[in-house]
Amino acid sequence: MNVEGEVMKKILAILLFFILSVSISACQVEKTYDDLYLEYLTHIENNIENYQSSIEYFNHLSSEVIKSVVLVEKVINASYGSSTGSGIIIKSDEDYYYILTNNHVIYAEETDTATYTISDYRGNEYNATLVENSEDYDLAILRFNKGELLLTPIVLSFENPMVGEKLAVIGYPSYQINAITLGNVIDYAPIDVESASYEIINVLFDVLISDVPVKSGSSGSVVVDSEYQLVGIIYAGNFIDQSDTSEYSFSIPVEKVFEFFQLKNFSLEVEE
Repeated sequence: MNVEGEVMKKILAILLFFILSVSISACQVEKTYDDLYLEYLTHIENNIENYQSSIEYFNHLSSEVIKSVVLVEKVINASYGSSTGSGIIIKSDEDYYYILTNNHVIYAEETDTATYTISDYRGNEYNATLVENSEDYDLAILRFNKGELLLTPIVLSFENPMVGEKLAVIGYPSYQINAITLGNVIDYAPIDVESASYEIINVLFDVLISDVPVKSGSSGSVVVDSEYQLVGIIYAGNFIDQSDTSEYSFSIPVEKVFEFFQLKNFSLEVEE
């Protein structure tokens, strides 16, 4: 008798739970457009400072920082076609602008067979010459004569960005102008670049790993922090299943950029 009573209690409990579940579900009212719009306005109001900050950051990148970014085109013997990458103006003196890019962007087995053309954000073209380069840092410096358009060198950070810090990448992948992608620092670690086209890269130190997506052809693009300062130069990415957009991007960190400068006795200071 007691056993049957316990069974009946369990059955009643299950039925009661089922009835309550149905009743609660029946009470849920489908949201109207006005409800969704109110939620949207509330969300915007509660996060207005974050959104405004992001808008201002992106606007400054696309209107000011982009003025320092250039397209680098390499032609070998005028018969092997051309290849392109990006670069960033890091210095100016009385006569020249100096740009930083990747060594593999400008590499030629015989340097006297290569010619370099720089295009600024307005599409003006300039002939450039190679100043310094290194396979161990995959970095190179070019210079070109100043024209009528005033171009402003970017400011370099003195420290690598911390893990989790906000980043932006700006460049000219495959001639695309004003390509900007956003993300964060993920880690610092050595990367094994397996592509045959990167045989001339001998980077063995820890590089900056970020979740900023980049398109193929983004080599030499500048990596900037929240203060719009250079913190790295893109040199590779992991492109999965032949995708033209990477999941992660790999950069030469700014501390290694300064090591490269020191190795080549290159100074950002302008001699008077």
